[in-house]
Amino acid sequence: MTTSGVYVLSVSGDEIIRQAMLDLGKLGEGQIPSPGETVDARLRLNMMTRQWMGKADFAPGLKMWTRQRADLFLSNSTGQYALGPSGDNWATTSYSRTTTATANAAATALLVSSITNASAGDYIGVVLDSGALFWTTINGAPAGSTINLASGLPSRASSGATVFNYTTKAQRPVNIETVVLRDSTNSDTPMNLMTLQDYEFLPSKVDPSFISDPTGIYYEAQLTNGVLYTDVAGCSDVTKRLHIVYLQPIQTFVNPLDTPYFPEGWYRALVWGLAKEIGPMFNATFTKDMQDNYTTALALAREQDGETNTFYFQPGND
Repeated sequence: MTTSGVYVLSVSGDEIIRQAMLDLGKLGEGQIPSPGETVDARLRLNMMTRQWMGKADFAPGLKMWTRQRADLFLSNSTGQYALGPSGDNWATTSYSRTTTATANAAATALLVSSITNASAGDYIGVVLDSGALFWTTINGAPAGSTINLASGLPSRASSGATVFNYTTKAQRPVNIETVVLRDSTNSDTPMNLMTLQDYEFLPSKVDPSFISDPTGIYYEAQLTNGVLYTDVAGCSDVTKRLHIVYLQPIQTFVNPLDTPYFPEGWYRALVWGLAKEIGPMFNATFTKDMQDNYTTALALAREQDGETNTFYFQPGND
């Protein structure tokens, strides 16, 4: 037996469009969609995939291929945070170190324990003696044991102060799966995921004097940035951060060769789903056989990556 040795199937967005039009009988062998047809079909494909993401699309697989893990850095003066590409300080990859000398107010140079993984332009946060976490950016490439800041410190940071840095803000979560409060030794404390009513009924959540480690969060996906609310008005120990497991948005088809942000088992469902979406554009009849193919393809795709858990049933004693 001779096999290909290839384990990956790759298709592009434009190939999905052409296959959908072939299934509708609107293209013949060797024909390709016109530029206008491609633009219109790609828009419909993007609309469809935006709904086929997160937990909102009926799929028990929960889109685990879009699952990400990121850290949200906390503040001692607010319990509300914007999560997204233009939001507050949170990242899928971040680093920490400590200062090795005291830096006074207005200082723009930090002596640190290590400059590894610190780069020019990174976001950098310094824990001040006041208990605040001050954020700015790294000015120029770090050298030796010195990191230069784009803005001076508003107050003193003693030797041994924690310093965080990261390069890129994480995407807006579509859904948050789990949250833990992670300390400087990487020990985790589980957080409660609250409903809107749970959060709104908290009596002291925005009281400026209510400063403590958070124990619960409430999240709204919103638009550009999501909004995460904690059950306190500020965090008492900003060396801790929220470690969040979440589902990020599906990536958009922009260019002709862009591949789907879906695993291979979803490709057939994407083709038949798009065929059903664009059928009216071409006055095509979506037949029973087509509907059967769509239903089967979608049902098989939905069962991919199903979660396993420890929940089970057993007979009672009555």
